Amino acid sequence: MTTFQVQCWPNGKWDGKDYQRVEAQTAQEAAEKLCGGPLIERGSNYKIRARVRILGDIRTTGYIFYEP
Repeated sequence: MTTFQVQCWPNGKWDGKDYQRVEAQTAQEAAEKLCGGPLIERGSNYKIRARVRILGDIRTTGYIFYEP
């Protein structure tokens, strides 16, 4: 398992909380565990639900997941 940092964006707006650590096999699984539902990798900004990055990886912007 990998440790990811996940930030939830309910209703397309950042909830103001820092990234939270989540253990998961994939970034999508980590986002779905913390944000509580199915997510997809493509979508519109107003449907953004999670930002995910691998713990310690500050070189990339990570992954963004959207409401289906």
